[in-house]
Amino acid sequence: MIHTGYIIENPRTHSRVTVLESDVETGGRGWLLEHVYPPHATPDIPEHLHLTWTETFEIVSGTATYKLDGVTKTANAGETIVMPPGVPHIHPWNASDAEMICRQRDDFGETNPQAVQDVLGVFATTADLARAGLCDKDGKPRNPLQLAVTVKTLARYGGYDASIPIPVQNFLAATLGTLGEALGYKAVNPKYLQ
Repeated sequence: MIHTGYIIENPRTHSRVTVLESDVETGGRGWLLEHVYPPHATPDIPEHLHLTWTETFEIVSGTATYKLDGVTKTANAGETIVMPPGVPHIHPWNASDAEMICRQRDDFGETNPQAVQDVLGVFATTADLARAGLCDKDGKPRNPLQLAVTVKTLARYGGYDASIPIPVQNFLAATLGTLGEALGYKAVNPKYLQ
């Protein structure tokens, strides 16, 4: 179980995410995370969208670069970025020479503690797969069955890659994702959640 204080380190971007609030503190509606990005850290997650979630990023220190609805923008310390449901986006990253810290609040639009645990579990599992050299340059699992079970879990909660049509992702999740699960692949692998 992912709880307050849990840390996810991304070996590709060298960023660190600390869970400040998990499903227990938010009543199962989302989370509050603190991201610490070293200078010139690229995005942790490719462009994506959520059907029902609202994501809000408060820039605590430094300068953030982000992409919202196809437009790349910057935000400075003290500014807030809102990424509404259904809008393709890339979370803030650090293109500057100084460390950047931001806080991310996600509101799923409903109470769903399992969604909070599963999505955070996907982030932790994917970071550990990357540490083992099993992810590509964008941070996606290289193994197509591992990728499919990951897509299946994220799609269950309305999270989608912005570069692939949603019906295609749903088809891949239902077919390859189901096959991958039958063969033992896990989007949330308990061995990575210690």
